Amino acid sequence: MTSRWKPCQSSQAALLAAAAMLALLAVGCQSAENAPSAPAPQPAGAVTDPGPNAAALAVAALDVSKLLDETRLPDLQGAAKPLRDRMGPKGLLVVFVDTHCSFSATAINEMSSVASVLANQEVSSILVNIGEARTAVEEFYSQRQVGIPVIYDTGKASLTAWAVASTPTAILIDPAGAVAYRGNAVWADVGAAAEKSLKLPAGSLKFTVKGTGFV
Repeated sequence: MTSRWKPCQSSQAALLAAAAMLALLAVGCQSAENAPSAPAPQPAGAVTDPGPNAAALAVAALDVSKLLDETRLPDLQGAAKPLRDRMGPKGLLVVFVDTHCSFSATAINEMSSVASVLANQEVSSILVNIGEARTAVEEFYSQRQVGIPVIYDTGKASLTAWAVASTPTAILIDPAGAVAYRGNAVWADVGAAAEKSLKLPAGSLKFTVKGTGFV
């Protein structure tokens, strides 16, 4: 059995805030920049506890086909085009990351290897860096060879649109534009979902890296 890692936070108060969210969200890194905004005040008597299925319901409500067309974030060369245009013939792996989280760093460092395996099955991969200034993003990735395209959102619009609350979050989109996997960047889990989506025998996709669900 593997051990779950703890979310990255910059202060004790942030840790407490993250602990309150773990009942709904996969563990991951959060920061003042990429954490979801606080909910609006509710009228007296309103139900404020969303219940254990709130995160699942939010994900189920996503219109992925629309998001693929409307998500237009610039890459490191300044080109912005719909995320749909970045899909491979048989799908797309989108991994949301940031430059401050150690777990994101693991995912970023391993993406070249992961992407190579998926590319053999005509599945493209892309990193989406969130919540950081353009200059910081450009400097960070200029010092690394990640092997796949990187696009970035300097604000929180993509977090809200894709219902992402922690980094790294991996989303595998199948050829039909449906979500085949969503969760921690654990490559064995991503691979199992890809095998099912692509109708491959179990164990066909072999990764030499483990991902961020391990310590």
